[in-house]
Amino acid sequence: MNTSRKLLLSAFAAICALASGICVAQSYPLKAVHIIIPVPPGGLQDSLARAMAPELTKRWGQAVLVENRSGANGIIAADSVVKAAPDGHMLWMGTMVQLSNDLLNRKMPFDPIKDLVPVIGLVDAGSMFVSSIQFPARNLQELIAAARAKPGEINYGSFGVGSLPHIDTEALATQAGIKVTHVPYKGGAEILQGILGGQVTFAIMGITATIPLIRQGRIRAIAYGGLKRSSGFPDVPTISEAGLKGYTSGGWFGWFAPAATPAAVVSKIASEAGQVISVPEFRDKFVHAAGLEVLNLAPGPFAEQLRADRESYSARLKALNVKLE
Repeated sequence: MNTSRKLLLSAFAAICALASGICVAQSYPLKAVHIIIPVPPGGLQDSLARAMAPELTKRWGQAVLVENRSGANGIIAADSVVKAAPDGHMLWMGTMVQLSNDLLNRKMPFDPIKDLVPVIGLVDAGSMFVSSIQFPARNLQELIAAARAKPGEINYGSFGVGSLPHIDTEALATQAGIKVTHVPYKGGAEILQGILGGQVTFAIMGITATIPLIRQGRIRAIAYGGLKRSSGFPDVPTISEAGLKGYTSGGWFGWFAPAATPAAVVSKIASEAGQVISVPEFRDKFVHAAGLEVLNLAPGPFAEQLRADRESYSARLKALNVKLE
């Protein structure tokens, strides 16, 4: 077979593959779509997925169902999607931390990078740096100066050793060149009570739980950990703007599919889901009201964001020598 004929056959095969992928995407979905959530009902991940499900059902003409499969920091839910048929009818909704158990030395039944493909980065869930209103520091630089003046005397709260608030706060302390004392709590409500009661001075935690107390003037919003300022608190600078350049805290919620899912199907899901979360009425009610921000990252940019975030998270873990056996 001459070279020209080989090239023609190769081109024909590529065209057929492309046409096949387009046809598959056009007919998707052929049945109910299942979004698998790695947390119990009622949380931010669950609420957002359940808000999106009926909107996608209308668009696709097929039921979009949300299933909760909690346990093992997302491993159980993700594993069920890895083992599903790679046709886009079963998706995993997770966070960077839930996808990075391997970095914490957890035993994984699958490879989180090779066995799952990023579909869409839905929303950014940045953390809020909050402090006691009794503490004189009114911004991040003043708090850092106070901590430098009294090493180890300023306390902060987190969900415990290895939790994202613990890791992110210690990373901030390292970057700022300060020493602060860790006080572990069981959850966000307890941390906020600790700030209100004066047991701890500050915390870096999910913004949603802090919103009522900030607006009531009972705690102070020092800085926001997202990539850009929160739409709900536009006057609060990001931590990066406040002086720790490049620092972020928080995460995102995104959808993933089995690795062999056709690219055309992945693109269709991303496009449709992105349109849903970008509708102003939906965005205001289900995204901004919860303190979240729309990301709407397509598969390629989302994969790049995941790579960058895992590198940053890994570096923070190594610096603290945090591992969960």
